[in-house]
Amino acid sequence: PMNYLIGVKHEPASRGGSAAMHRRVKAGDLLAISTPRNSFALRAEASHHLLLAGGIGLTPLLAMAQQLAMQGDAFTLCVFARSRAHLAFADALAALAPHVRLHFDDPAAPEKIDLAALLASHAPGMHAYLCGPSGFMQAARRAAARWPEGSVHLEYFAAPEAAEDAHSGEPF
Repeated sequence: PMNYLIGVKHEPASRGGSAAMHRRVKAGDLLAISTPRNSFALRAEASHHLLLAGGIGLTPLLAMAQQLAMQGDAFTLCVFARSRAHLAFADALAALAPHVRLHFDDPAAPEKIDLAALLASHAPGMHAYLCGPSGFMQAARRAAARWPEGSVHLEYFAAPEAAEDAHSGEPF
C-alpha cells in the first residue's frame, strides 16, 4: 500500500467534507481511494517554478516543492497564511529552506510578500503554480495577467464562481 499525507483544514462552515474528515478519519487509518489523477503537474520545460500557496492550498504545492528539491530543480515556494498559527506543514516547510518565502496577514508579523510586485514581470522559462481560496486565486491571477499564456497553472478548491475565472486545464 502507498502512504499519503492528507491536509484538510477544519472548516465548520463547510458543506460537510471538512467536518467529516476531522470527525471520522484518524492518522494511520486505511482509506479506499481511486488511482490519483494529476491535472496540476509540474512542467518539465520550466527553468524555474514559482509555487504560490494560499492557506491550505499549500497541500499540493508542498508535494511539488519536495519533488523539485529532490530533483535539484530551481523553485521558490511562497506561502500566504493568516498567521504563523494558521501555517500548515511548518516542519516540512522548514526543511525546504532557503526556497520558502512566507507571508502572514497578521499586521504584527514581519514576513510579507508583495504579490503584485512578485508577479509584475515574467522571467523567461518561469512557470507559476497557484492554489488557494477564491480571493487569493483572483488576486494572484490579476497580478500575473501579463504572463505568457501557458505559464500560469491553477488548482482551485472548488469550481470558479465566475466565467472569467474558468480553469484552462482539465477538471480536477
